[in-house]
Amino acid sequence: MTSTIMLRTGLIRFIQSVALSFMFIYPFSVIAEEDHSAFTGVWYINEEFSDDTDKQVEEAIKEAGGKIGRTKKKGKGRYKGGPPEQALYDHISYDEILHFDYDRPEFRLRYEEGFERVFHSDNRRRSASARGSAKRERKDFAFASWSGANKLFVESRPRDGGRTSEVYTLVKSSQTGEVLLQVELNLNPLLFSGPIYIKRIYQRAQYKK
Repeated sequence: MTSTIMLRTGLIRFIQSVALSFMFIYPFSVIAEEDHSAFTGVWYINEEFSDDTDKQVEEAIKEAGGKIGRTKKKGKGRYKGGPPEQALYDHISYDEILHFDYDRPEFRLRYEEGFERVFHSDNRRRSASARGSAKRERKDFAFASWSGANKLFVESRPRDGGRTSEVYTLVKSSQTGEVLLQVELNLNPLLFSGPIYIKRIYQRAQYKK
């Protein structure tokens, strides 16, 4: 009897330690209930839990066998900026504020410098462009689809001929209970040496410190 109790006690302690370590390794859990409207709002980047975009770019360069060269810019955002046809990559991977509007089936995502994306989840193709761009200018296209509860997949075709795969998921902090927006990016610029993987975590405006 005593050995059985000790075994159960040890098992309980082991489960608790595993759960606690998992909480620190991955401090978020996916929200189960389906509430697509919860995506709507103003979101600010949480740098503590987000990948450093510059470091992820350099990691992709090294993964493809390249070398990190000198850049004209120093510090944060040193890889941001380039030709207009690559603006989509910059905005989704560097901008600190995301305005997310969803009015079924339309999505409208607004970034810094007036950059806006409009797309739908009913198989329509829509564009993304900077405010004031010429009507004849080639546009970025995006396609969206829901997968289960609170997980949105977006496929984009930027103007440079490359592509992006984006996954937007509402998650909850296991420490504070705060609802966060997790964005997983797989960026494939046409003339880049390999894919760039970036995870970004956003918090709602009212939680911004």
